[in-house]
Amino acid sequence: MMASKTKYDEKLFMELRVKLPYLDTESDRKARMAQWSRIDFNGNGVLSLAELDKGMRDVIKLPVLFNIKPVMLRAFYAAKDKCRTRKSRSDYVERREYKWLLQYLKQYFEYWVVFDSADLDSDGRVTWSEFEFALPLMSKWGIDISEPRQLWNMADANGGGVILFDEFIDWVIK
Repeated sequence: MMASKTKYDEKLFMELRVKLPYLDTESDRKARMAQWSRIDFNGNGVLSLAELDKGMRDVIKLPVLFNIKPVMLRAFYAAKDKCRTRKSRSDYVERREYKWLLQYLKQYFEYWVVFDSADLDSDGRVTWSEFEFALPLMSKWGIDISEPRQLWNMADANGGGVILFDEFIDWVIK
């Protein structure tokens, strides 16, 4: 079983905006660099997944994100390849990728809230019946729901009969 339902909460989204400074403003850049220096615990200039996990708990202090591992994993893997060069260390997020990590954490958390709302039995998978139930919500997002089976087939990319969080993110991004 997955964690309890994550509800949309304007106050929480404001907290995310403050604690995940990813914008290209001077104040966000300064906040990001201060945060980086505290989250890069060993000072080697890169973040491992373990450092991100510890940093979410001890530095950024966003328990809601710390407790939703699929969001952190997906954001970490998306960010670590954002600015990749031949000299890069491929298993880590570099400082120049940190802004992207923060942006992906916020973005994927928003996707999680929607995914979690559709996952009625909280098993980490969205079935066809749960997908049908979520169609009115998708309509509110501006998605054309006139062909629900076609939408389902696009979202269930591997044809497994359920939509996993990774599939959901890929579908939403497309």
